[in-house]
Amino acid sequence: MNSQVVIVISFVTAYIVWLIVFILVIERWLRQLTGQLFRLTITRELQTFSGPSSNISVLDVLDAYRWRVTEPASLTVRFLIGLLRISFWSLALVLPLIIGLFLMFGRRH
Repeated sequence: MNSQVVIVISFVTAYIVWLIVFILVIERWLRQLTGQLFRLTITRELQTFSGPSSNISVLDVLDAYRWRVTEPASLTVRFLIGLLRISFWSLALVLPLIIGLFLMFGRRH
């Protein structure tokens, strides 16, 4: 097998493992940290999808694990918590790709 194909398969496998670890471990820790920062209880709920699968977009899949603030909070605090959640997910999705591209093309000086 070509060495470039092996490298690409390794990167894809590592990326999938990273996303699984992020969902199961790191996202939970970030949720608890955000809750402690705002002194609120934030729970995670799994959104169920209904309807035909052709209506489900990538953004719907990324929103599968919602954060729910269980205590009364202002709209500003809820917005900041949502913004932090989107930022965490964006970093989890994009940062490994940037590192992988940098490692791939950074070697060819």
